[in-house]
Amino acid sequence: MPSHAFYRKLALALLAISWLPLSARVQADWPLVRGNGLATGVATTVVSQKLRLRWEYAVADSGWEATAVIVGGLVYIGDLDGTLHAVRLADGKLVWKQCFPDAGFATAAAVADGVIYIGDINGVVRALRADTGAEIWSLATDSDLYAAPNLHEGKLLVTTESGELLALDAQTGERQWRFQIEAPLRCWPTVVDGRIFLAGCDQRLHAVDFATNQEVEGIDIDGPTGCTPAALSNNLFFGTQAGTFYAIACSPMEIVWQHHDSKQGQPISSAAAVNTHFVVYGGQSKRVVALDRATGEPRWTFPVRSRVGNAPVISGNLVLFATTRGRIFAVDVSNGEERWQTTVGGKFQASPAIADGCLVLGNTDGTLYCFE
Repeated sequence: MPSHAFYRKLALALLAISWLPLSARVQADWPLVRGNGLATGVATTVVSQKLRLRWEYAVADSGWEATAVIVGGLVYIGDLDGTLHAVRLADGKLVWKQCFPDAGFATAAAVADGVIYIGDINGVVRALRADTGAEIWSLATDSDLYAAPNLHEGKLLVTTESGELLALDAQTGERQWRFQIEAPLRCWPTVVDGRIFLAGCDQRLHAVDFATNQEVEGIDIDGPTGCTPAALSNNLFFGTQAGTFYAIACSPMEIVWQHHDSKQGQPISSAAAVNTHFVVYGGQSKRVVALDRATGEPRWTFPVRSRVGNAPVISGNLVLFATTRGRIFAVDVSNGEERWQTTVGGKFQASPAIADGCLVLGNTDGTLYCFE
């Protein structure tokens, strides 16, 4: 029988947990396109080495290109025909859906404080109630939207195909300010220490001050990019259409290292996953590459037979990603050895979302999969 000392230690541990901030205690969610506010693509919950199918949820005559977000046991995802779906993570049952005629969702939503924020390919940004899907507000921008929104200090940050960064009041949708570049912005706006970092199609990484909406620093890169910068330890990590992968210091901005793929010239078109030791990315070169986070030296490559059009994610000691030929892989993050794979068909454009030990991913054929 446990001693009194054991129960005393247990009570103290539970008391300590109760005083943690909610963000530190609730670890099962995936509320943003890359999982967290620094876009690292690292899950706070661990999936099994050998995954099995929990459920499928299908839509007729449509498909999924958007990455799912998962909050409070619900999966939120928009399809290519303009319907936003809320599906239970436990069993894949539909809770509600909301259809928006003449819309289409190619990117993820963001969820905070019971509200879903999402933009469509026609340039409309919407705020909806997470419990019912009822619209709270909407705003039409002047351009297509191909990146998910971000939230910072009560503002919704949106990037547009016309090169705008918009800050909207998250409660009302009113425009607060804008920042403009002369090329498309297809990246998620990453915020670090009050600076918004934008990797643009103008071959430049921009640092915009959140308080003044002015560019305070910038650095040229070797090609256009729509990759979302992942931030860790004062560095930003992303690739370009020229096939170069960068680590750039946040402040002052300078190139820490750059890696030229042996198949140089093959575009890197999706975000990387970054943890303490590794940076992992995929691309058009039909393989996934892991680099040393500190030095940029190659650590391993994992060849596949088709392009990796989505961003990998890290869960525990696994890297998970999918291909344009309908295959899903889990490989060891330390050495690149395969641990699991499955082929379900279709084409994966979306990136995995991981919550509560489950991987959720939809393909362009219209099937949303949940593996556990």
